[in-house]
Amino acid sequence: MRKHSSLRQHSPIAVLVCLLTAMGCGAGINPDYAPSAEDVTSASSAVTFETTTAPDPAASTLPTSRSATDKGAARRRIVYRADVDLVVEHFDPLPELVEAAVRQHDGFVSASHVTGSPGRPRSGRWTVRVPVDRFGEFLAALRPLGEVRSINSTSDDVTAEFYDIEARIRNKQQEEDRLLKLLAEATGKLEEVLAVERELSRVRGEIEQAQGRLRMLKDVTELTTVTVSVTEIKNYVPEEAPTYMTRLRRAFTSSTAAAVATAQTLSLVAVALVPWLPVPLVLVLAIVLLRRLRRKRH
Repeated sequence: MRKHSSLRQHSPIAVLVCLLTAMGCGAGINPDYAPSAEDVTSASSAVTFETTTAPDPAASTLPTSRSATDKGAARRRIVYRADVDLVVEHFDPLPELVEAAVRQHDGFVSASHVTGSPGRPRSGRWTVRVPVDRFGEFLAALRPLGEVRSINSTSDDVTAEFYDIEARIRNKQQEEDRLLKLLAEATGKLEEVLAVERELSRVRGEIEQAQGRLRMLKDVTELTTVTVSVTEIKNYVPEEAPTYMTRLRRAFTSSTAAAVATAQTLSLVAVALVPWLPVPLVLVLAIVLLRRLRRKRH
């Protein structure tokens, strides 16, 4: 009788919070998470893979309680990267040619860096984002721009991770709905209401973390990353040769700088020798005294 009376003292809200907490701790978003049989069943029933690898840009919407894969077969999610190294004889037209090729293939330049100085060859580096379905065409368009030294490409299949995250988001959103319903119907103690709110905050945090990872995977699988490096194989010659007055001014400036540097070096040497000046003076005085003593003896 005592056992039955003690169980009756606990409200249904506390029992539900404990159950949801146990479920949340077991399905937290971490690298070691292993989906349950229910997750695997729901994910496998919603996802069937095709052999095509070209993503649909219109599918870049945030996950909802019903996955987009329910509307049709899911495609593979593959991350493509490439590094292209070219050498050219004339660097001047290269920046415009690279940007034109990027625009032609519906991409954009996310970063660029061009360096060069008189007497040295110039070089440039562009980081380009191109849609997956234009990836091969863009690499082919780069070949005529110069002599190809190397083209390295890699691919990483993240399909399993992508749809696993989608399934976990759906499960967490269902858990969030149950918590919201429980919170709306809560009439128990303040401690029980606060426990539900804490659990709700944890679940929402895990949903936001998973959605951020999902957005990142969509970005890298729908847009490939191509790094284009171009090097000039001859010395850089300025467009306009310097005039006589310019060369005269440069010679005078260079000579003045050398004279200043020499004076500074000599002054540093002199300052460094000051502490050593007493040493030769002592030696000279000792020699003079020795000579005088010898003369007196003779």
